[in-house]
Amino acid sequence: MNKLLEKLVPGGFSLALLLLCGVGTASYLSIQRLTEEKRWVFHTHQVIEAIDHTHISLSNAEGARSSYILTKNTVYRKVYQGEKQKVYEVLKVIRQLSSDNPSQQRRLDTLEPLIAQKFSLLEQSIDLVGQASLDKSTQIAIADRSIEIREQLDAMHNEEKTLLQRRIATTDDLFRQVLVVVGLGYVLSFLLLIVVYLLLQKQIRLNQALSQEAIRLEQQAAKAKLADILETITDAFVALDRNSCCTYINQRAGQIFNYHPADLIGKNIWQVFPEAVEYQFYHTYFQALAEQQVIQMQEFYPPFERWFEYCMYPSPEGVSVFFQDITRQKFAEIALEENERRYRSLVVATSQAVWIADTKGMPKDFSSWIALTGQSDAQIEGWGWLNAIHPEDRELSELLWTQALKTKNLYFSEHRLRVADGSYRFFAAHAVPVLDANDKIQEWVGTHTDITEQQIALRDRNLAQLALQKANEELEIKVQVRTAELQKLNEELKRSNQELEQFAYVASHDLQEPLRAVTGYTQLLENEYQDRLDESAQEYFGYIIDGAKRMQQLIQDLLVYSRVGTRGQEFVLVDCNTALNLALNNLHVAIAQSKAIITHEPLPKLYADKTQMVQLFQNLIGNAIKFCC
Repeated sequence: MNKLLEKLVPGGFSLALLLLCGVGTASYLSIQRLTEEKRWVFHTHQVIEAIDHTHISLSNAEGARSSYILTKNTVYRKVYQGEKQKVYEVLKVIRQLSSDNPSQQRRLDTLEPLIAQKFSLLEQSIDLVGQASLDKSTQIAIADRSIEIREQLDAMHNEEKTLLQRRIATTDDLFRQVLVVVGLGYVLSFLLLIVVYLLLQKQIRLNQALSQEAIRLEQQAAKAKLADILETITDAFVALDRNSCCTYINQRAGQIFNYHPADLIGKNIWQVFPEAVEYQFYHTYFQALAEQQVIQMQEFYPPFERWFEYCMYPSPEGVSVFFQDITRQKFAEIALEENERRYRSLVVATSQAVWIADTKGMPKDFSSWIALTGQSDAQIEGWGWLNAIHPEDRELSELLWTQALKTKNLYFSEHRLRVADGSYRFFAAHAVPVLDANDKIQEWVGTHTDITEQQIALRDRNLAQLALQKANEELEIKVQVRTAELQKLNEELKRSNQELEQFAYVASHDLQEPLRAVTGYTQLLENEYQDRLDESAQEYFGYIIDGAKRMQQLIQDLLVYSRVGTRGQEFVLVDCNTALNLALNNLHVAIAQSKAIITHEPLPKLYADKTQMVQLFQNLIGNAIKFCC
């Protein structure tokens, strides 16, 4: 027994070792096959993910093309080109990954021309947009290509899913084989079971990791697809949970909030923007959350100084908010409303009647005209409104209106208009054509403004101008007559001055001869009878001679004075003291008789006419003596 046991033990041990080796070898081979199958499972997931990316990129390209058609923004065309490039890159990846699958290769051979045709049609539609001639046939062709591409992609996706299920089933079979081998090995050796068990546990963890990785990749693909869609739209987007915490924010919203989107994830929106609770958006948000109804609204947000348009989509998980900046649009609407109010106020303030005529010039809206003229609707039909214009002005007004209709030019006319009380008043009529994009008249807008007061003022001003013109003409005649009279008087005065000057010259010349005789004979008497005369007689002779000399000087000065203005002498340096003494000598007798006392300060020397300076002093002192006595 012992020997048998001894034989059995080594045999059993050897058998156990063989079994262990066999189990180990089988387990190793099975694990290698299992690992290879898992690699193929992962490979299949990559193919599925690439097919999904193809779907996403094609959708994004179509979305960018639609956005470009709607907005003409070149940014979307760049997005379209980028997504197109992604599609071709992903197709290359799929072809590389499915190189061992002939059926998938054949589908790719069919799919690639379809995608090329679709992109050709998309680019053709984009080019046609620039020409404003997008046709339905192109749209139908694009839709057909999209359906065929989707069918091919779905077929590839389904085949990969089928392949994935088959490979997972193969993996499961291999896994079961490993369990059987390990179970047999466990009977022979506990240690072998432990080893196999550890290997199996390791493989299980690897399997779970691969499954979780596949799930994670699918979730990431779904999130990436949604993120790509939300990032390509022009609206800002914020997703909030029921606690008002941010779960997703696209880049456009981050730009408006002036935050990086990642910085707001998980934060309560009302804590980040506490001032928002004071505005209507806060209450509307909770209303949408409570009533689970889509709500749209517009509101001005003072902290950002912008107008926003909100669209809230509630769900059990929270609220998704799409919003966009409409500040420019809103300000334009406000400015348009203000301009309209100003226009209406201006029309009311400056016009008595505002009317609208059709393209043929016939009445379209003459309500204010009827109120002004008192005509009825029947009376203004056709050209009946002309009857309110004064008969003398009617023909010209009709002619000007007809010309404006033909030439599409502005209409202007001034005429007398019979108002509701039957009186005629002056009105200025203006009308402008309203043209469409093709320069065709849609209607005429006109006004009638009362200018009676201006016409009366203009008439009065014209009358005043005529009267003033007549008065100016009469005054001009009187000025001419008076000028002739003055010229005649001037000629007579000139002749008289010439005669007076000639007389003074002759008189002064004739008066000097007797004075020379008196002076000469007096000097002869003084010389011959000097011995016989006493002192008093000699003094009297001196007075006679001196007086005669002064008289002669006065006559000479009179002659010079008569020549002033026609025969003026050049100025010389004159001592005013000397001129004053000569004047005092000439006034010697008057000073002695009036017992006047003449005093003076030292006088300067001046450039003047000596005779005129002596005459000046003599006249001043003579007048002083005359008026003080």
